[in-house]
Amino acid sequence: MKVLVVDDSRNDRKVIRYNFEWHGCHVVEAANGKQGLEVAAAEVPDLIISDCLMPVMDGFRFLHELKKFKELNAIPFIFYSAIYTGSREAELAAALGATAFLEKPMRPDELWDEVGRLLAAELASEREAQAPPMHEEEFLRDYSQVVATRLEEKVRELTEENESLLRLNGELERRVVERTSQLESANRDLEMFSYSVSHDLRAPLRHLEGFSQALAEEYAAKLNTIGNDYLERIRRSSRRMADMLDAILELSRSVRGKLAREDVDLSALAREVAGQLARSQPERKVDLRVAEGMAARGDARLLKVVLEHLVGNAWKFTQPQEHAVVEIFPTEWEGHSAFAVRDNGVGFDMAYAEKLFSPFQRMHGQDEFPGRGIGLAIVKRIVSRHGGKVKIEAEVGRGSTVTFTV
Repeated sequence: MKVLVVDDSRNDRKVIRYNFEWHGCHVVEAANGKQGLEVAAAEVPDLIISDCLMPVMDGFRFLHELKKFKELNAIPFIFYSAIYTGSREAELAAALGATAFLEKPMRPDELWDEVGRLLAAELASEREAQAPPMHEEEFLRDYSQVVATRLEEKVRELTEENESLLRLNGELERRVVERTSQLESANRDLEMFSYSVSHDLRAPLRHLEGFSQALAEEYAAKLNTIGNDYLERIRRSSRRMADMLDAILELSRSVRGKLAREDVDLSALAREVAGQLARSQPERKVDLRVAEGMAARGDARLLKVVLEHLVGNAWKFTQPQEHAVVEIFPTEWEGHSAFAVRDNGVGFDMAYAEKLFSPFQRMHGQDEFPGRGIGLAIVKRIVSRHGGKVKIEAEVGRGSTVTFTV
């Protein structure tokens, strides 16, 4: 038996083809009604199985046109559809002369059995003549009613989905308002904390530093060596606390305020930062290499802060090297444009790399390399605000490389 399968779904055609070929049938295919007419005229199949909803020409128009050909109008025609499955569609299919109207999906064995039963019933009826083709006006009337009904149902479905989306959007907007209010409240609390740090907490520190200095100036001779050592430790600790307060304020400023995005010449910024470092320590001979043409879109003020910390760290940690090298250059990271600051400084053990992006985490002692331990934490926050990422790679005694995207 030769079977013509007409369906715009390649997968559905494949399933039917394998099923019927397994039972010994010869199967030909078409992707729409227009192709189906051409294949039917050329192959004259013993059975046609067709979808309803297809581009170019749908199944109803295909069957209507097929019935106009005397040599083709007696071919058993079975609709197999997942969309047009209502009673109106079934009535139109019967009026057009379809053998049956089956609903997708069916298991391959169920489809084969059902088609066999339908063909057996068709042969048993022993109809003497086929019904004449439906008149064009009658077909267009019934076909239009089917399409209009299906469109009305689709409009109702879309209306219900739209109303559901509107409800969801309303809920999302309400949640956004709530989260925005919570964020604004958190920012206000942060501003109050920053004010407290910059004013209230500094007052007792100033008193501590002032009185400890007065004590050192007026009573140092009356204290023994141990007493003077204790006093110096108090003064160092108060200065360290003041530095930490400054660092907290700087960290707070890095995550506040609106980003002013613009095209930024990173090469020019890097040269400016490197020049400032060179002027601050003219006695040092550092080979500063800044690549040309580096550009990014972001907040120029904050990106300069990033370079100040990264290049500053590279400058600091190359101090023991006789021939210090600091490079700023473009690179790639996970398929995206990135920028890197590399040095040949002291480096560090990578087992502790992640902790460096947390505030006040350091790899080296204060006496060896002075600092507040806040630079990389600030870098990470600024880069994150730009939607980027940052990583650091290093080897003990062989320097480090910080890579970031924005």
